[in-house]
Amino acid sequence: MVVYGLGIVYATTLVLEITAVAAVLGVLGLLTWIGYTMFTEPPSPQPDPSELNDLNPETIYPNATATTTPKRPQFSVIVDSEIGEGTVVRDHVNLYKCKVGKNCKIESYVYLEEGVTVGDNCKIKPHVYIPTGVTIEGNVFVGPNVTFTNDKYPHVKGEWKLLKTVVRTGSSIGANAVLLPGVTVGKDAVVGAGAVVTKDVPNNATVHGNPARIQK
Repeated sequence: MVVYGLGIVYATTLVLEITAVAAVLGVLGLLTWIGYTMFTEPPSPQPDPSELNDLNPETIYPNATATTTPKRPQFSVIVDSEIGEGTVVRDHVNLYKCKVGKNCKIESYVYLEEGVTVGDNCKIKPHVYIPTGVTIEGNVFVGPNVTFTNDKYPHVKGEWKLLKTVVRTGSSIGANAVLLPGVTVGKDAVVGAGAVVTKDVPNNATVHGNPARIQK
């Protein structure tokens, strides 16, 4: 019995020693492999500087020659539109048969429909909707989420009447303002944020509220 017991103890000890050696060798092998890959793996490729330019705002020159063909925003839809020299068009913009003047900035998620005209040196901030029938003269600021309209009684089907809207030179439209169809915003006028413009705004006037009223 004593010999049998000693044999079991010896066998158990041997198995534990073998297991420990195998574990140590496994850890050493793993560390060796990690060190080898760290020193032998080739360095990560650096991006091409020309590719980084795609992350910047795109400037569109419609009269560019074949040797200076400009890039266009990758995620915008620009169809039969006239874009002035020096105008910056961000991505995710929809320009359809419209005209934008020189040195303008058209931010992301702006939608300009057919026949819309934007003058020189204008800034149109993100999420602005400008439908057919709207004319924006030069040096105009249009804040984010501004909505223009062109039909007082819109329906899914049937006849509708297009009413024209004009924003005169030097005026500013605040964020989230809504302009009903057929109004004229006068020269150097200011439309406050969130205003609902239901009638013409005189030159140099400041309006705000719903409906928008002259404040000064």
